[in-house]
Amino acid sequence: MEISTPSAINTAVEGLRKAQNQVEQAAQNIAEGPVQAEDVVSLSLAATSFKANAAVIRTENETLQTLLDVTV
Repeated sequence: MEISTPSAINTAVEGLRKAQNQVEQAAQNIAEGPVQAEDVVSLSLAATSFKANAAVIRTENETLQTLLDVTV
């Protein structure tokens, strides 16, 4: 029996997708009617999520590069 765990990059990519969906939903709500506070908050949370997930990907890449430098 093999147990697999998602890599940090896979998890971050999924986080980016969720943030994108959050932005799209908030944008749709704003386009359809008056601007609601929760839509503005949702956009702000999505922006923070994008930044955090991008940082995870960047850190994972730096870690892998360091590991490759050490092993080569």
